[in-house]
Amino acid sequence: MGDSSERQAPMARYNPLSPTSTLEERRQQALEQCDHLIRDFAQRANRHKARYKRLQVMSVTLAISTTILAALSAGQGLGQWEWIVPAMSGLAALATTLLSQTSTQKMWIESRNMAQQFQMEQFLYLQSSGEYGKIQDEAEGLKLFSHRLMLVWSQAQEKWSQQAAAKN
Repeated sequence: MGDSSERQAPMARYNPLSPTSTLEERRQQALEQCDHLIRDFAQRANRHKARYKRLQVMSVTLAISTTILAALSAGQGLGQWEWIVPAMSGLAALATTLLSQTSTQKMWIESRNMAQQFQMEQFLYLQSSGEYGKIQDEAEGLKLFSHRLMLVWSQAQEKWSQQAAAKN
């Protein structure tokens, strides 16, 4: 069973990159792609964070409700509604299991980290810092920037595929 989290938000229409003739056009294209990747991974992080928080709140709320209902049941306060205690207990167990078995927290953190890696790479490129400071030729710097963006992106895809395979 695949993780539907990546399918929830409609994807922006894919716009294939077109060949460009000037260095400035290629630079603009690379920076736009970097901005797109930053936004995409930030949105992923927000979706996973929201899911994790919902599961966390559900789990705690159901556990507290089960405890209260069990106490009421012990004092004969529920009467014909005693069946609700095992039902709530089952829901609490389900919510706790989902919280521990889904990787929403891990995906939230990894997506946030990927967005930050893209931001860092973009900053270093624009400031001619780090590896980019060693390169004198602007075209070579742009090639390095593009290459490093794709390395970060492929690392993210590799992590996602490893997690998807581990779930099966």
